[in-house]
Amino acid sequence: MTNLPPRILIVEDDFIVAADLASQLARLGYTVAGSVATGAEAVVAVRAQAPALVLMDINLRGTMDGIAAANVIRQICHVPVVFLSALSDSDTADRIWLSGAVGSIKKPYHYDDLQTQIAQALNGPPASA
Repeated sequence: MTNLPPRILIVEDDFIVAADLASQLARLGYTVAGSVATGAEAVVAVRAQAPALVLMDINLRGTMDGIAAANVIRQICHVPVVFLSALSDSDTADRIWLSGAVGSIKKPYHYDDLQTQIAQALNGPPASA
């Protein structure tokens, strides 16, 4: 039996950022389950692709932002969500916390931050000694 790498869904409406994320995920040894640009597409993709994790931008095209999409995803399944955003205001931070997200990464993101947040989201926080 082989150990398949975790599948990660990218939800990002900027094609260049989404392509870079896919490249970084491949470098980290993950499989990209798909890439979508709207919150509504994210909900459909989570149902269809059953990813281990969702990397979700907050500002998305369409009427459903990333936080609203994460709330719907949390209601239909227990896929962890890590947010990506350039936003850092307190209202957004509160909405992220209330959404049940397992992490957030500030844009522009760094490879090490991406690696750490994904590992923690998939494996849980490190055990204390």
